[in-house]
Amino acid sequence: MDKVLELLLGRPEMMLPVVKEYINKFKPIAYGLAQEVAEVLKDYSNNTEYPTVKAKIKKNLFDAYVAAGFTEEQALVLMMNDNVSLTKNMEQLGSCAKKTK
Repeated sequence: MDKVLELLLGRPEMMLPVVKEYINKFKPIAYGLAQEVAEVLKDYSNNTEYPTVKAKIKKNLFDAYVAAGFTEEQALVLMMNDNVSLTKNMEQLGSCAKKTK
């Protein structure tokens, strides 16, 4: 790799052909990896266990709010507020991460 960098630094006009060569060389590997990722996503899209667990968690949270004395409407509002708060926190984390770069 050092030799490639030396060549490119000494002769910048060679950069495009060298980069094209590397792209062509590694394209089959990249396509193969992308295909494997697609297969994993296909498998995951058929997964019914995760959505079932997620729905059960939300139902349990709703039931807990109601059992604690909130009305069903209040329980829904609290759950929506939880989602809004999570979204805001994620946005803040994202903007903090951008500032530190």
